[in-house]
Amino acid sequence: MTMSKPDDIVQQEILQAGLRLYRKYGPDKVTMDEVANATGRSRTSLYYYYKNREELFQGVLDCIADDVIKEIRRAVSEAGNVHDKIYAFCSAKISTSNAWRNVFNAMLAAANAEEQTKNNRIKSILHKKLIHNEGIIVQEILSEAMNKNEIRPVSSAEQDMLAFILSSSVRGLKSEIYDKNDPHNIDEALRLLTDIVAKWAKV
Repeated sequence: MTMSKPDDIVQQEILQAGLRLYRKYGPDKVTMDEVANATGRSRTSLYYYYKNREELFQGVLDCIADDVIKEIRRAVSEAGNVHDKIYAFCSAKISTSNAWRNVFNAMLAAANAEEQTKNNRIKSILHKKLIHNEGIIVQEILSEAMNKNEIRPVSSAEQDMLAFILSSSVRGLKSEIYDKNDPHNIDEALRLLTDIVAKWAKV
């Protein structure tokens, strides 16, 4: 007797199939039928998990966001002291962003103006989710460092502001250096940013 797969595994298979097709054709050129065929399922079974193409696209972006956050968290967990963890956070943000850059470019290259507007709305939701989860990681770094007396007590408001500054700064550096071909070295910039933050939080 064939055992049915758990829903979470089926969803992952659907999302991975959707991502592969999006990368090849763009999200607005891929039908629910094509995603269903790529997973060996019927379109009807696909609608059990995602009611339309926009919801499926949102699911794929959520999956990407989860992978990005897992990679950042992994890099931070492997670092030693608070200084190294802050640098790991910043560096992982750059590497994960670069890793997914070509994917997004391929996914959205063929979209017309109306599709771009819709996709930009969904990307904005993804951006907010990433910022929220990055803030949680920064707060975890600071909380651990405070418990170890590596840094001074940092209030919740300061933690929130620092998370905002780090995320915004790294995005700005990436944009200037990779997108606008600024000649500054990204690693040197991240290390200086880390030094500034570590000195600010020092006991």
